[in-house]
Amino acid sequence: MLQKKSTLMFIFGTTLMLSGPSLAETGCVAVDPKQPLPESSSARTISKISYIRHDIFDLSHPQTVWFHRFANEYHVITTEPTIRDDVLFREGEPLDLAVLAETERLLRSRRYLRQAEVQVTEYCEDNQSVVVTVSTWDNWSLLPKISLGHEGGETKSNIGFAEDNLLGTGNQLQAEYFNDSERDGYQLRFLSPNIGGSHWQTAVQYADNSDGESYQFQLNKPFYRISSDWAFNFELSKEIKDISEYELGDEYNEYRSNRDYAEVSGGWKISQYDNQVQHLNVGVTLDDHHFLPNDDSTRPPPTDRDLSQIWVGWDWFQSDYQKMFNFFQFNKVEDINFGWQASVRLGKLNQGLGAYTTGWNLQATLAKNWQLTPVSWLTYRSEYKQLEGKELASQQLFSNQLRHIYHLSDNQVWISQFQWNVGKNLFRDQRITIGGDDGMRAFPLYYQTGNKSAIASTEYRYITSWHLYQLVDVALAAFVDAGRAWDNPDRTTPIDNDTLYGYGVGIRLLPSHASRGSIISIDLSKPVTDNPELSGWRWRLIAKREF
Repeated sequence: MLQKKSTLMFIFGTTLMLSGPSLAETGCVAVDPKQPLPESSSARTISKISYIRHDIFDLSHPQTVWFHRFANEYHVITTEPTIRDDVLFREGEPLDLAVLAETERLLRSRRYLRQAEVQVTEYCEDNQSVVVTVSTWDNWSLLPKISLGHEGGETKSNIGFAEDNLLGTGNQLQAEYFNDSERDGYQLRFLSPNIGGSHWQTAVQYADNSDGESYQFQLNKPFYRISSDWAFNFELSKEIKDISEYELGDEYNEYRSNRDYAEVSGGWKISQYDNQVQHLNVGVTLDDHHFLPNDDSTRPPPTDRDLSQIWVGWDWFQSDYQKMFNFFQFNKVEDINFGWQASVRLGKLNQGLGAYTTGWNLQATLAKNWQLTPVSWLTYRSEYKQLEGKELASQQLFSNQLRHIYHLSDNQVWISQFQWNVGKNLFRDQRITIGGDDGMRAFPLYYQTGNKSAIASTEYRYITSWHLYQLVDVALAAFVDAGRAWDNPDRTTPIDNDTLYGYGVGIRLLPSHASRGSIISIDLSKPVTDNPELSGWRWRLIAKREF
């Protein structure tokens, strides 16, 4: 027994000596990030922050070829100051594991980073301090945008480029020419997500389209962490475009929309307890929307409206994050909040600001995720809007989404979703549509339109072990959709006026080392319909953030 104990002490002492002077001579020992720290860790201070920045590809991978080396060679890796700007703690401050986890989530939210880890790696007993290591893995950020897609019976294409990590600074620059079912034109956009480490953000965008031009400028400082004391937002935009109205996916009317929008608002933390925080927000919004006929108009455009208002809002946020896999995406860490999130905003229409009438505008949101069993989860999102005006018809919209996620195994997921919208007297340009992007994947875009809708979907997903040259992860899917949009006073055709049904199979491709991280969905689907123009199987290709 004594000999065994002496042997263990010899091994431990040898390990300290081999670790080098930086540990043994300073009285510091390496710790396993996966194991809990000793008790009273809150009394320890952060003596040093180390940064380890990884390039895009692991060149020791057996599938490494020339373009992996080329990408690593010519990619500008995210600079250490850019990473440091997002770190929410400093050397000399007390260790707070919750702040380390919050920093890790903030870094992972940056699209130019594929993964981030913030861990305690050394413990120094002599001075009760720790060393924290921030490790990041870059994404390929210069993306040529050359794409051709077919979705909902419409062809979409664009060409251009997007740089999501300009010279390693985290800034975004985008230029593209696009052509879709509504319009074609070009767009320029610049975004800085954290100006000089101040957590101020700015975005500038300009677009010159076939149906008009638009621009946007935004300067804001959000509640970027749970302890943020205040927030600010300023936004100015103008958008001119043609809006089409559809029936069964076919355009029957078009009109010109001209919208001028501006908002300035501020927010303050009014209470914080443990992992919960409440904010008070106030703001002024100018929202002037005009409609005009164009050469393709077959009926009068909607009535002009101005909803300029002064508003006050409240929100409640409960932080209860967990690292999840194969939740909304696949083969990557997802930070999912299982705490409550709620907000209420009440605005008063003000004729002194330009509103056409007096009245009030209410908006409320509620969101929550639950873990039902070790392998199943439930997510819920709801939103309520109500607009009342002296010269406006009373308008309401209640939107809900309920989703059940069940992991049949580590690589098999079954998801069921039900979303419903109940509206009343919605503006013509804000009615609910289904088909294509908006549910009912086997049907064309804008197939049904109305004040109300309901869609039920179920989907089986098989995540394969195929990782094609460290570039693309592959998953397979099979799905069934059923849904309907109704209560449309302008509908004229009796075809497919009831519940729609569709089913299909698909392939999901995830560019695992690209900054956009959009999942490319290729589906082959068949609608169940009495419309003779939709007989047979249909295919679609679309890129989106979620599976």
